[in-house]
Amino acid sequence: MQAQFILSAASAADFPRTGLPEVAMVGRSNVGKSSLINALTKLKIARTSAAPGKTRLANFYKLQYPVPNPQSLYLVDLPGYGYARGGQDSVEEFEVLTRQYFDPAPDSGRRIAGVFHLIDARHPDLPQDAAAFEWLMRTQLPLAIVATKMDKLKQSEQATTVRTLERRLGVRVLPESVMKGTGFDEIVKQIRQWSGRL
Repeated sequence: MQAQFILSAASAADFPRTGLPEVAMVGRSNVGKSSLINALTKLKIARTSAAPGKTRLANFYKLQYPVPNPQSLYLVDLPGYGYARGGQDSVEEFEVLTRQYFDPAPDSGRRIAGVFHLIDARHPDLPQDAAAFEWLMRTQLPLAIVATKMDKLKQSEQATTVRTLERRLGVRVLPESVMKGTGFDEIVKQIRQWSGRL
């Protein structure tokens, strides 16, 4: 698989219009979106930071999978919600950008194939995540939860957390740990399944 950073979009005018399928990553600030992108691509192409609110733009990464089933698509890292450097003005900018992303015009040349909603497995009950999930469900796009930082839970807690999230939200939950290097195969399978439908 080949991967490269394409661009950072500050508004809808900057979004690529190539017709390639797009898989979006949504989640709270510092939930691990950029770290997951680096793990999936096996490259340090997404900037990570211990400080929340680092990603303020929509970052597009092009992934190209080789034979026997060649595919090209965009993986899109959207700004995290729940925290923003720059105060309320920055928060409002994030909200506008996210709405623009999920509301492409019919002739925009864009195709959103699916959405990963990343939730920190240590904090599965946060109201910000619940509100974001409800909003994402209204888009009627294919949606899956990625439970991040599973290595921070005890072994006995991991399966319980996944079952609880699946029961409460009614969508597939994919557990992963960047630190342990686990869960990536199922995420890649979901990406390829979504992008192959279009």
